[in-house]
Amino acid sequence: MAIATDTSQGILNYSISDNSGQYKLSYTSSSDSVFIAFKSLNFKDTIVGLLNQSQKFDIKLLPDVFEIKEVSVRGNPISVRGDTINYVVNAFAKAGDRSVGDVISRMPGFEVTELGQIYYQGKPIQKYYIEGMDLLEKRYALANKNLPHKSVSSVEVLQNHQPFKMLEDKMASDETSINIKLKNDVAVTGTMYAGAGFSPMLHDINLTPMLFNKKQQIIATWQSNNIGEDLNTQHQPLVFSNGELQGYKNRKPELLGILQLSKPQIDKERYLDNDANLVSYNHLLKIKNGTELKINSSFYHDKTNEEGKVETSYFLDSDTVTFSEITQNKHFNKSLSTDLKITQNEKKRYLTNKFSINKFWDSEEGLIRNQGELVQKAETPHFSLANDFDILLPVKQNFVRFYSFVDYNNSPQHLSFSPGVFEDVLNNGQPYGQTMQNFIERNLVTHNFIQFTLSRKPWIFETEPGIRFEHQELETSIERDQNLLLADSLGNNLNWNYTELYLSENIRFEKSKLKLSLKLPFNFQNYNIRDKIHTSSGELQKLLFTPSVNLKYDLNGFWILRAGAKYNQQMGEVSLLTQGYVFSSYRQLKRGIDQLAVKNGMRYNLKVEFKNPISGFFSTLGWSVSYTTNNLLLKQQVNERGLLFYDVVEKDNRSNLQNLSFAINQYLSNWQATVDFKANYSRNKKEYLLNNQLGWLRNKVYAFHPGISVNRWKKVDLEYSYALQIIDQTSQQADISVVDQKHSGSIFYTPEKRHLFGLSGEYYSTKQSGQHNSNVLFANFSYHLKPSKGKLKYKLEIRNIFNHSEMVRYYNSDISLVRSNYSIRPRQFLVTVSLGL
Repeated sequence: MAIATDTSQGILNYSISDNSGQYKLSYTSSSDSVFIAFKSLNFKDTIVGLLNQSQKFDIKLLPDVFEIKEVSVRGNPISVRGDTINYVVNAFAKAGDRSVGDVISRMPGFEVTELGQIYYQGKPIQKYYIEGMDLLEKRYALANKNLPHKSVSSVEVLQNHQPFKMLEDKMASDETSINIKLKNDVAVTGTMYAGAGFSPMLHDINLTPMLFNKKQQIIATWQSNNIGEDLNTQHQPLVFSNGELQGYKNRKPELLGILQLSKPQIDKERYLDNDANLVSYNHLLKIKNGTELKINSSFYHDKTNEEGKVETSYFLDSDTVTFSEITQNKHFNKSLSTDLKITQNEKKRYLTNKFSINKFWDSEEGLIRNQGELVQKAETPHFSLANDFDILLPVKQNFVRFYSFVDYNNSPQHLSFSPGVFEDVLNNGQPYGQTMQNFIERNLVTHNFIQFTLSRKPWIFETEPGIRFEHQELETSIERDQNLLLADSLGNNLNWNYTELYLSENIRFEKSKLKLSLKLPFNFQNYNIRDKIHTSSGELQKLLFTPSVNLKYDLNGFWILRAGAKYNQQMGEVSLLTQGYVFSSYRQLKRGIDQLAVKNGMRYNLKVEFKNPISGFFSTLGWSVSYTTNNLLLKQQVNERGLLFYDVVEKDNRSNLQNLSFAINQYLSNWQATVDFKANYSRNKKEYLLNNQLGWLRNKVYAFHPGISVNRWKKVDLEYSYALQIIDQTSQQADISVVDQKHSGSIFYTPEKRHLFGLSGEYYSTKQSGQHNSNVLFANFSYHLKPSKGKLKYKLEIRNIFNHSEMVRYYNSDISLVRSNYSIRPRQFLVTVSLGL
């Protein structure tokens, strides 16, 4: 190992020589000279002084022999080799951990969200490999939650990972992936347990066998529970942005739905009243010439219940309208997702084709008690058929890529209310039996492009001409007592063809430390719209130019600077041209305008990263700001009964968002502890229109989240975290302040190998200006028994020891304050028997 130091900064950088003794050492120093220290177990430590300049330096080390009489070896839990950071799983595991995901969430630099998505240094991972194979793709939560951590030796972080073998060492990537390394003797593993309990009658079953070898991988599962564990995260792909699934494939549009209750901001297992079932089969088979065949098929069925009391206050200029409701909802979710894929990923060619089928049979119903009773029901089925083709070929030192994606979607959805609603609009002010909202959407989407890549290091030029086409049909209608209402203001019948021709030029400059990217996309968009009821028919053409620039600078191997700027110009969705009213809930009618929205904006971002994996220290500081101008403004009209009418008016309006974030992770090896701290500040300002009065809504959010996990002691593991969120909201109607706090902790005690006792809990505190404070303490107790003989393990759990029955949450919009008392799962007793595979 060669280490560079100077008198002002200490250690500057280090390098490890290869088997032939070659090494390369880069550093940054303002000193005139530096010292290079050479260390090895087989040679004498040697230090030499050199002028601070680029040079080639050879040194001959003298051999030395170390006599070791007695030694205690404990490896570093984090090691680095090139762009790969290796985390030893056993070093971060706790006695109460079950899956590898439990351990990853505690590793410095990582974050695992409630949905199961993994982030590394603030960015979502690109790939989740198991022994170098991508079996599950974006459904990796299935493995992360069920692969036993005792079967895993290490987690490898693959920095700057290039998934295309053809582009390795030829084209850099800024993405990060992880690879799960199994222990040498592990070929068959998985999870197998069954649990039963009461209050009410409870069951929890998980049979997830796994097979891994060099030729194939299989993960199959059958899971069933009614204890509050959400299985949908293991069924749907984990591709989220702003909380929503992205892309056409596997996306189910929620066109209609019953009025939902605001979920409490607590752990989902505390309140989710479910009866869920998941069956999934995933098989990857490697055949000749680097070709892989893969099937990922999953069936999900769930029934969830929710109950709560909702008090809503609308702040008007002259008065405040307040009403209370007791709501009981039932959600029935059933869906099937199947992907068939063939991939050839080798040095001479990359080819993949994926065929996907997705079918949803979802429905929901609810009962609302106010001065009377109202029943709401929704049927929201969806069908999608898609094919995704991609091929990348070399042309001398350059590359050409062909891509084609086709997707067909059909969503016939219905929403009804009994008795009928909006009597003044739909029945001349007279009561009637039922309102039915129908919404049918069908579309065919295709995206095709060819990409030419010319590499002349350090320059890379990517030219991508492409075409996107969408044909869509949208129909809405309203029925009163099963009779279709023919008024133009209550129906829509839209057909349109959308064609986008684009040319995107991406110019990249890549050196060892500096990476600069300039994107210059030109988009010509053509809309051919036919409205059979209203007057939005016609043809619209628009040329958009949305340039962006991004910079990454690696200062010295520890510090990384990122900066970027983007001009955004975007047309709104054609589906918003619905000039006929559509019910969004029994209290809300919405309609659009015969004009497409046009958004223009700028976004700037700056981020500084520091990482020293050897010492287990990671930190990021990020800032972003965006400014947006929209030509359409939502008009909100609230009457004295709390009924809402939503229209869209033509008016330029502005909004801006600023965000500042900071995160730090430190692994303390002497304490075998991981310490982390996250802080975030955001400020949002936007215009709104309420009852014909313009106003500004200003939101400020402060968030702090420190935590620590310690497993230094042989018999005791400790974990504690604290979360504070402060929301300040100001509008023309009211000033609102909300302070949410959460303390959570756990302690596990192992008096001997066979026994494990665990106690965990959370304390929630909510303080809303002008409202009563809400404080709730939850606690769980667990006892684990592992007999000295046999593979069976036993666990006893007591959940919600204090038997709390409800949780209060406040939700603020620009015109209202909502207080929600949400029902919580009662105290539960659960006994589980598991078998190690």
